[in-house]
Amino acid sequence: MTAPDDIAAVRGVLEPGSPALAAFDYLLAHASAAAFEIADSSHGTIRSVAFRAPSDSRPHFSAIANPRHITFYLLSGLPSAHPALFAAASATFGSVTDNRKGEYRVRRHAPQEIDTLLDFLRTQAVWPSRPHDRRFVRRTFEPVSAAHIRRAAQQLVAGYAEHGFGPSTQYDLLFEGHRLPPKAVFGIAATEALGFPVRPVNFTAGDGESCFRILRENGFPIVSKGEALDSEPAIADDEERAWSEGAQRLVTHLRRERATGLAAEKRDAFRARHGRLYCERCEMDPVRTYGKAGEACIEVHHRETHVADMEAGHRTRLEDLMCLCANCHRVAHRELAGKQIGPG
Repeated sequence: MTAPDDIAAVRGVLEPGSPALAAFDYLLAHASAAAFEIADSSHGTIRSVAFRAPSDSRPHFSAIANPRHITFYLLSGLPSAHPALFAAASATFGSVTDNRKGEYRVRRHAPQEIDTLLDFLRTQAVWPSRPHDRRFVRRTFEPVSAAHIRRAAQQLVAGYAEHGFGPSTQYDLLFEGHRLPPKAVFGIAATEALGFPVRPVNFTAGDGESCFRILRENGFPIVSKGEALDSEPAIADDEERAWSEGAQRLVTHLRRERATGLAAEKRDAFRARHGRLYCERCEMDPVRTYGKAGEACIEVHHRETHVADMEAGHRTRLEDLMCLCANCHRVAHRELAGKQIGPG
């Protein structure tokens, strides 16, 4: 795989948010799944990537980025091993005048056209077609965030059914009192995050798989089917239990802070806005002190000014939340307990 900065330079040619950019990313996802080496093949002002299969000594495919389309090339080395390939391509995609290198080229504008192209290449036995060659690698799913997962879960709760995923068979994802199929939640979330279709064949679900790891890392619990668990987050420790005795609103406050995926979503949004995580109260930057692992010090707190509004049916917004270090969070809860319960 070529360096991310090189790929970014090629992607930069394509219009942001365009179907062509989605098509390019979709092609890269499938190439990575099939274990192709992806290398920057740009020259001059032309930005392109080349694809080389592990068993090949040189690339047999390349793609040039243009603002509104990508031009996919079947390179000249292919005919010796597949003499009927170029004629089959012409019959499928239309006749194209060969360039001086004897390469066949076809324009692709959107992800569905990449599907057509890859189906053709698999039929011609020049692109890997085993089931695991269609499973996207973990780094493909890095853009999937807690916000994407939360919106996907909300869609399923609202009745969205045209997603192509079947019901869960062994596991459930717990979300606001609902038990949802984890693979469907993740597939819908990934489709939104990546901008191209993510289908059941593109990943596997289960313990140890990227799908479950990403869901859990973002605060969405997954349990075995039939496992009876309270989907509401629990009160964390004895001190909080003592504070919350007889104070239902404080219990509600603590539960809402731990609502499924909400903390991860807030941290993602805060990091995107400020470029880093830090405590909004004391301004401590844990990464500066502890390194990347220091982000674990930053917790999410529901602003006490909104506690009075926490009635049944209240939906917490990210604006209602703040990022605090563990110490300030503890102090904030002690202050809140004093206001809710009064002097002991």
